[in-house]
Amino acid sequence: MNTIKLSATVFSFFTLMIFTSCNVEPLDTDLLGNIINPSSLAGTYRMTSFNTGIPTDLNNDGTASTNQMLETSCFNNNVLIINPNATFTLTSKGVGISSAITLECYTDPDISGTWVLDGTVLTLLFVESSVQNSKVFSVSGRSLTNSVPLGEIVGTTSTNAAVFLNSSYNIIYTR
Repeated sequence: MNTIKLSATVFSFFTLMIFTSCNVEPLDTDLLGNIINPSSLAGTYRMTSFNTGIPTDLNNDGTASTNQMLETSCFNNNVLIINPNATFTLTSKGVGISSAITLECYTDPDISGTWVLDGTVLTLLFVESSVQNSKVFSVSGRSLTNSVPLGEIVGTTSTNAAVFLNSSYNIIYTR
């Protein structure tokens, strides 16, 4: 009888340990409480703003803006496609400076690579000109934000000459 009680006690103990030792990982959520996981991240995102720390007047209308997309159409139709198989494609259009020191739109070849999601941080990994690169985005709801604390943007002088400026900037893509 004691053997049966001991066996039942040991079986109960191990059963209890098995069911209580399972660790359920919490779901990653953004600040708004949206659940973020690889399957919810997949989709097509369009560039909706290119916000700079320095206002620019690229269209020379007398009104400077911190959103370069309001100043030029050069960024229009930039998209980031996040595929469910952990690959991505990113178009690369923007504004540059011509040899005549004027503003000009450019279109570079699409960038492709892989992506990794860690909590609310999306990292795009790609090779460009034989160099491994990455772009880091914060994920919030239907938006991806790439923040650069100090980078190079295009601006103009008081005489409307195109110049490169050092500034922080945020590029936002929205699904």
